[in-house]
Amino acid sequence: MWFKNLRLYRLTEQWSHTTEELNTALEAFCFNPCGSLDTFRYGFVPPLGRHGSEYFHTTNGYVMICAKKQEKLLPSSVINEQLEEKAVAISEAESRNVGRKERQTLKDEIIFSMLPKAFAKSSLDFAYIAPQENLIIVNASSAKRAEDLLSKLREALGSLRCIPITAKNLPTQVMTHWLQSGNLPAEFELGEECELQAGKDGRVIRCKKQDLTANEILSHINSGMFVSKLALTWKEAINCVIDDQLAIKRLKFEDVLSDKANDRNPESKAEQFDADFAIMAGELKNFISALHAAFGGEQEI
Repeated sequence: MWFKNLRLYRLTEQWSHTTEELNTALEAFCFNPCGSLDTFRYGFVPPLGRHGSEYFHTTNGYVMICAKKQEKLLPSSVINEQLEEKAVAISEAESRNVGRKERQTLKDEIIFSMLPKAFAKSSLDFAYIAPQENLIIVNASSAKRAEDLLSKLREALGSLRCIPITAKNLPTQVMTHWLQSGNLPAEFELGEECELQAGKDGRVIRCKKQDLTANEILSHINSGMFVSKLALTWKEAINCVIDDQLAIKRLKFEDVLSDKANDRNPESKAEQFDADFAIMAGELKNFISALHAAFGGEQEI
């Protein structure tokens, strides 16, 4: 359950939903498996899975929710192959070309015929609401994936006013300065990975398992390139990669944190989930606060 990516959103109005209201709202938009002719389905499920029945889980004031997506697997190569076969057959039988509009109709018919037999793939999207900090933290590697969950939550609640958090200081400038000067905020250390970009000619250099203070790296920056992604370590407890949108990717918690959760001696899956969630949310509260300060605070709404 430990998050691997973070997308941060600022609630622009106070969270006022009770857990009972939230549970009722999410249950009304719960997940249902794909029918024979559905391409995908998206809805809420209990965060504890089969170990729980409520559509939320709270600990220390934080509220975890989970959405499930199921989509049919329809390989485009298979669809295009059948489409081409049908188009050729019509062209030969009727001695005419198959136009774009007719090809689209044929494609729709092929998809319609394949859907009932297609395999379905499922995935889970977790997020938690932090009312004390007016934040929503989504475990998503892409902005679209995070927005899908927030859109569904907005639909369930009727209204959800939140915006992506943006830094007061431009992340690319801040990270470039860190790499160039070697002066990072307290408790932060450089990792071994970065991505450099050149604004004019579109050059991109990706460095992994490298000493980021090496002259080769600095020479690229001195030539006008800037840092668009940077690996950081915070307090020797959290490792991650920060990008130019202030999204946190490849988040990894050190064993000391998971050991702290296990020290509570959980006796069930539900207790283990609760312990992990409590430790993770408490640690991320401090990490997010330190991260915002490192980039000069948040841009005013």
